[in-house]
Amino acid sequence: MESFIAQVINGLATGSIYALIVLGMNLLVLVRDIVHQGYAHIIMITMAAGWITLNTSGGNIAMAIAVMVVVGVLVTMATEPLFRPLCKRGAQLETIVLAMSVGIILTEFMSQFVNSGGNFAFPASMRGGGITLTFGLIRLSLANIIALISAVVVALVLLWFMHKTQQGRAIRAMAQNLRVAKMLGIPFGMTGMIGFGIAGFLAAIIAILIIMTIGTCGPSLGDTFAVKSVILMLFAGMGNLKGGLLSALFMGLIEAMALAYLPGSWTQAIFYGVIMLVIIWKPNGLFGTAK
Repeated sequence: MESFIAQVINGLATGSIYALIVLGMNLLVLVRDIVHQGYAHIIMITMAAGWITLNTSGGNIAMAIAVMVVVGVLVTMATEPLFRPLCKRGAQLETIVLAMSVGIILTEFMSQFVNSGGNFAFPASMRGGGITLTFGLIRLSLANIIALISAVVVALVLLWFMHKTQQGRAIRAMAQNLRVAKMLGIPFGMTGMIGFGIAGFLAAIIAILIIMTIGTCGPSLGDTFAVKSVILMLFAGMGNLKGGLLSALFMGLIEAMALAYLPGSWTQAIFYGVIMLVIIWKPNGLFGTAK
């Protein structure tokens, strides 16, 4: 029983990382109606910026976090003008190609200029110090607990922003009917930049949580998270913030249970098998497309 509870917490912690990535990507769906596959690669670059800062500042964690926030926001916002003309023309296929290109360029940048293209690890001081909490016979990683709690808090704040603030309602209005939103005076360019900026800040938070829970990064990390995150978006329903959150947590739980109680080779088969069945059953996603 104790092992089962520990696996539940670990699964939810893993799912919480995917949940935040899916939230960020779904936010960009609402802002520009794009599937920004390069978003996961921006998270990867943000982690690299933190690692470089740690090495050049004598291990200054506060400076590394500040640099990660700046890089996450600026790089994400820098991609918005690239998508804007395509979105105005409704060129959805071209936006997919552009998003893939962003991911490829960032991956190549990592391969050429960061640690000679090799994987790199973060110090224990940024991974919760390896602290394990014991509750009776249950042993839980402090990093996983912090990641899970942080993800829930960030998700709730983002949902509150989207439903209770004027800017959040403007983003939702653009997602529902762009032409009417423009007629009501909602600025297309400024609203998009704000949405991308929020997604960039979220990317920095995700990068920090990945450092705490996984502790390593490399050129392949962006591809790994991009594939699963896009599939989870389809699983939940494009642009559905709440659905993406719940679906990612659920699939993280499924993955952890499969890894704990089944041969390792079955883990990915079960993960993608469940998603495949849901997409066949409900092509618009388990919770429906947010439009």
